[in-house]
Amino acid sequence: MSPLDYFDHHSKKQNKEHFTHLIEVAFADNVIDDKEKEMLHRFGRRLGLTDVEIDQLCEDHTKVSFHPVFELSARFEQMYDIVKVVLADGRIEETEREMVKKLGVKLGFEDTEMPGLMSLLIEGLENGEDEDDLFVKYKKVKFKK
Repeated sequence: MSPLDYFDHHSKKQNKEHFTHLIEVAFADNVIDDKEKEMLHRFGRRLGLTDVEIDQLCEDHTKVSFHPVFELSARFEQMYDIVKVVLADGRIEETEREMVKKLGVKLGFEDTEMPGLMSLLIEGLENGEDEDDLFVKYKKVKFKK
């Protein structure tokens, strides 16, 4: 950790943590291919990170500590981004599935809901559905009683 990390705003730290999760997923198959790297840079910039920060985090991703977000919509957004990175190379390895499941639980989703959440996100992304529509579908299933 550099001395400048102490001055990072809380949301920037959360964005770095979120980005680190994306890197972990991309690296779950021990390779970050060009499509995954391109998507990581696109997401990183969207999270307010510079290309230099993105490259540094890709090299040092195991050094970032984890602080999960509380809001369901923010957790869902992170899961959406994670699954999008997994799908970037057109296939989902079993190691990637396991990593997504672990990250989902770390984010505060219940272990029992992960298969359904992952299916919803994978199918939705493959069909070109947007994040907001998928979140509405997720809430209908989650809060249906």
